[in-house]
Amino acid sequence: MVEDDPLVDTVVADRYRIIRKLAEGGMSAIYEAQHIKLMRSFALKSLLPMLAHNEEAVQRFQREAELIGGLRHPNVIDISDWVELPDGTPCMVLEFLHGAALQVRLQRGPLPWEAIARIGDQTMSAIALAHRNGITHRDLKPENIFISIDDSGDERVKLLDFGVSKLRGVGRLSGVYRMLGTPSYMSPEQASGQNDLVGNSTDVWAMGAILYEMATQQRAFGADTIEDTLALIQTASPYPIGMLRADANPAFVDLIDRALSRDPERRTQTIEELRAGLRTALEPRNAYRLNTPVAGIPILAPRAAKTPTVTPFQTSPAASMAGTMPVQIAVPVAPPKADSRRWLVLAAIIALVTLVNLVIALVV
Repeated sequence: MVEDDPLVDTVVADRYRIIRKLAEGGMSAIYEAQHIKLMRSFALKSLLPMLAHNEEAVQRFQREAELIGGLRHPNVIDISDWVELPDGTPCMVLEFLHGAALQVRLQRGPLPWEAIARIGDQTMSAIALAHRNGITHRDLKPENIFISIDDSGDERVKLLDFGVSKLRGVGRLSGVYRMLGTPSYMSPEQASGQNDLVGNSTDVWAMGAILYEMATQQRAFGADTIEDTLALIQTASPYPIGMLRADANPAFVDLIDRALSRDPERRTQTIEELRAGLRTALEPRNAYRLNTPVAGIPILAPRAAKTPTVTPFQTSPAASMAGTMPVQIAVPVAPPKADSRRWLVLAAIIALVTLVNLVIALVV
């Protein structure tokens, strides 16, 4: 309970007042905090007290903060400060997000294809930047994909939790956290404990499993126990998407099959390739029109319903910088001029019918 948490209503680092506890995970807790001067809300993520003096846990926590700080991307959660509690427990200060995790959105049912395209594209845009910086996330899952809503009501994906990320060229941390990742979204390399083989294709596998779940509302690999789940990943194939969703595009089905291939040679190799494949698979089915504004936020805009109008895009610089949807302006198209010959034919038919009736009347 919030009332029982000793941090609530205390001031951290002389500037962040703790308002309430939001969540707690295996390694950290999240609080809503308010800057006492700016009166602005932040999310304060602190290491759990029992891990505050665990050297490996502290190193991993510090590395997460450094990784987030080095990734400047509109679809990666932003970090603004690093502070410590009075007892020395480290905390990172993150942007405060409004909205819900993809996990919550999936409780309503399978996502529309438009949402799958938008969420998948923005998520993979963030992952692609991480990969270009030598970072493998290793724990992609619906809980770490947050659908944030800004003050104007626009949605934007925010990628969370780089706590178990692997940084290329940096020594491996060892200790109690040997199995890194969430079982249902682990790649075969992770599931079999071959951590030396973990790389960018590990995130490709996890993203394929997430796309599968967005389309079907079912996990690609899920069992009652962790052991059974790991065994499924290494030996079984997911239930066919077409059996769960009849309107699934064959190109989308093939894309997921390749992303979830246990054969490293057949599996999609890069997140950029998977992202491009998703655009290709869903574009002809849903008539998407791609627009990338100045801010670099990829947007998939649904094409307007078929009407006798021409709809050119007009996007203001401010809208582009904010990553908003382009404005569609409908310009009516004048109807074609009527063919005068059609009226002549009609008049001739009427005259002929009148003449026939007149002859019949005279004969009778």
